[in-house]
Amino acid sequence: MNCFDYTDIEFLLIAGAIYLFIAATVAKIGSYRVCGGTKAFITSIILTPFIGIIYALVSPQKHLIKTVHYRCTNCGLEYVSKYKYCPSCAKEGKYCRLEKVSMKTY
Repeated sequence: MNCFDYTDIEFLLIAGAIYLFIAATVAKIGSYRVCGGTKAFITSIILTPFIGIIYALVSPQKHLIKTVHYRCTNCGLEYVSKYKYCPSCAKEGKYCRLEKVSMKTY
């Protein structure tokens, strides 16, 4: 008589997938923190996702800097100051608009 049923395997696979999904979510939260996503993921796998989330939330946040640049659609030059038209292209008689480019860095 076989004591192990296929429903047990399915349950273990589903529970394992949910466990990994929660650990990956903790890793995503940890990636915005000093501890990092990899350490938060490993902590969640080895201990539990609950301990992993505590570890990630106790860690201080990374400093996020948002910068705005303005890029010419014609020549590709970027400027920190906002101009109506690209100064480089305007010297050549072309009046190309600048598009706003936002960047986030740590």
